Amino acid sequence: MTELTPWDYHPDLTEERLCVVASMIVDGRHSALERYDEAAGDNSWTHGCRAFQFSRFRILNAADGGSYPWLSVIDRTLQLVFKIGEVPVRIYKGMPDEPTSRTLRQSFGELNQLGLLFLRDEKAQDLAYRFAVETDVDGAVLAVSFVGFHGETAVLNWNVPFDSTLGFTGTVGREASEIVKLDPPSVGVRSDRKRDDGATGS
Repeated sequence: MTELTPWDYHPDLTEERLCVVASMIVDGRHSALERYDEAAGDNSWTHGCRAFQFSRFRILNAADGGSYPWLSVIDRTLQLVFKIGEVPVRIYKGMPDEPTSRTLRQSFGELNQLGLLFLRDEKAQDLAYRFAVETDVDGAVLAVSFVGFHGETAVLNWNVPFDSTLGFTGTVGREASEIVKLDPPSVGVRSDRKRDDGATGS
C-alpha cells in the first residue's frame, strides 16, 4: 500500500509550500539559538519562547508581505493558526508521534475552516494539521515533519525535505547522500553597532 502524502489529503498542501513554511520555522529557531546567552540569564524556557516567536514572526511577515499568496493567518495570537491555501495549520516542538493535549487542541477558527474544506480523502476529515519540530538538547533543529492527527493518532506523518529550500541534501536530521562540513555556529548576542575603536559594542 502506497503511503499517502500531504497533497493526497488536500491539493493545497504541496511539497514546495510545506518546504517554504518549514524553512521559516527552522530559520527562526536557529536565529534564536544564535542569540542564546546563558551568561545573561538565558535558559531552555527563554530559548523556547524566543524560538517560537522568531518562527511566528517570520510566518506573519511572509503572510503580510504578499510574496506567498497561498499563506494567510487565522489567529495571530501566540496560538498562531495559519493557512496553507485553505488548510489550517499550527506548529509544535516535539516528536510527530507523541502529541500533547495542547498540541491537539483546536481553536474555533481552525475547526470552522476545516468544516469548509472539500477534502480528497475521507480519512482527511477532522484532522489537526501540524508542523512537528524535533530538536536536540541544545535547541538545534533535527527534523521537521508535517503531521495530520485524528484524535491522538498521526494518520499522516511526512518528513519535510530541505534540499530545495535550505540547500541540504536529504532531510534535516536524516542521512544525506552527500556530507557537507559546516563550521560550528557562534553563540551570543549579535550587534551591528560598533565602538569608535572598531570593537563590537553591546
